[in-house]
Amino acid sequence: MNSKDIIQSILNKEDKFLNKLYLEYRKQFLFWATSDYHISKEDAKDLFQDSMVIFVMKIQNGELTELNSTLKTYIYGIGKQLIQNKTKTKYNREYRQSQYYARSDKYDEIEVEDEQFDTVLAEINSMQNPCKSILHAYYLNSLSLQEIAVSLNYSSGKSVKVQKYRCLKTLKDKIFLNKVNK
Repeated sequence: MNSKDIIQSILNKEDKFLNKLYLEYRKQFLFWATSDYHISKEDAKDLFQDSMVIFVMKIQNGELTELNSTLKTYIYGIGKQLIQNKTKTKYNREYRQSQYYARSDKYDEIEVEDEQFDTVLAEINSMQNPCKSILHAYYLNSLSLQEIAVSLNYSSGKSVKVQKYRCLKTLKDKIFLNKVNK
């Protein structure tokens, strides 16, 4: 049967012809789709059904008036597009879900970081001056060593740097002792 006869049979709504086409290509399509694209048999069945519906609708709407390939190639081409769209949609959904879960994992990490920050801040606040003032000024207020030296009446930025080092060592020791004691 040539392409014009096939199209005319579908336009005339010859059910026997459509049933014959459906049964002739269905098994082959299912095998091809499941083996080449690794989709489930149920998805392959749905996609073949959709391919046939699209094929018939294109003819009935006048979009397809002549086949430039074999009927099988045309139907498989529709099926291939449907499979690729389904795979792309599934991938996009899985990708978005993985991004969501990765973000929610990061929220947990941020919460842990917040707790750690709170612990460090509490330890700094419990320290005596000048350590408390130096660490606040340097880490929380982002002042330079020279600015801290001027505001706290130190002789130079280098002397603040030495004192900051001693304060950090004390802070680390306190935090370590708290962890060990818990």
